[in-house]
Amino acid sequence: KLTTGDLELNTKRRQVKRGDKIINLTPQEFKLLEYLMANKEVVLTREMILNRIWIYSPDIESRVVDVYIGYLRKKIDLGFKKKLIHSIRGFGYTIRD
Repeated sequence: KLTTGDLELNTKRRQVKRGDKIINLTPQEFKLLEYLMANKEVVLTREMILNRIWIYSPDIESRVVDVYIGYLRKKIDLGFKKKLIHSIRGFGYTIRD
């Protein structure tokens, strides 16, 4: 089980909760969130994320990371006062309390 603030990711159940709200994620979104949470407060570059989540291939563009971060933000941060997913300009992304 991984936690960041009031966000909880249960790896065994493949379940994500923020507060009392259950959040439904696609398998790719779940893997991305799990990777972010397992490396809480570490800045992950697009390349690190691509290599870990999409097994980087020339067909996959690094923009796919930005797109999926956007999906996660909508599901994880939208409607909550405290934002957990952060962009580190010029470097990548991180998640923190």
